[in-house]
Amino acid sequence: MKINWKVRFKNKIWITGFVAQLLILTELLLIGAHAAGLTDFHVTEEMKDWIFAFVNVVFGLFATLGIIQDPTTSNFADSNRAMKYIKPK
Repeated sequence: MKINWKVRFKNKIWITGFVAQLLILTELLLIGAHAAGLTDFHVTEEMKDWIFAFVNVVFGLFATLGIIQDPTTSNFADSNRAMKYIKPK
């Protein structure tokens, strides 16, 4: 599976979704590190509620707008056409 990262990072909508996913991953890593005893940092319920609310609003907005990155592909890879883009179309 080959992905054209140069084009994806020029797409502001894709970047926003990517950042939201990084927030979720960061939270999960912090919770896991605390549970394993690797850190004393504890994610409180208030922090979880705020993070989940923020991410839900972002994804709700994406769902409302019907944002789809590349509907010309059947899987997660970019199409041959998208691999030749210089800038997002």
